[in-house]
Amino acid sequence: MTDQTVTYQPDPSTRPPQVRWAFRLWLGSGALLLALGAYLLIASLFDAGWHLDRIAIEILVMLLGLTYISLSRKACSGAQWRGSLAALTSVVAVMLLVLTIGFQSGLLAAVFAASVVGLGATILAYRPVANAWFTGKHTDPQ
Repeated sequence: MTDQTVTYQPDPSTRPPQVRWAFRLWLGSGALLLALGAYLLIASLFDAGWHLDRIAIEILVMLLGLTYISLSRKACSGAQWRGSLAALTSVVAVMLLVLTIGFQSGLLAAVFAASVVGLGATILAYRPVANAWFTGKHTDPQ
């Protein structure tokens, strides 16, 4: 006889408002990062000098936005994806904070602001009601 573990799958029809807003904010943050990366890439390509370091960073920002969008779609289907996206949003926000302060760049500040939207979504996804929906472990309200 084999022992199989059954993983909990939350029911999408019973999503609490915190989970819906977290999903929207994650998607919004990903879309903002994607749009900012594309805008910066197009602006730098029309610039007289092509700096490959700037182009690489802009492509990384676009890829980060695509990753946020991809993971946010999976995050609402299980707690393990939510944890991965939470770790990513936290690391990216801290990294961009340090880079924005270090380089004192307005464009990096815009990218940082877009990443803070994703960090806000992560905070919403770990609120007690949302956490209970993700894990299936309903807590006592008191």
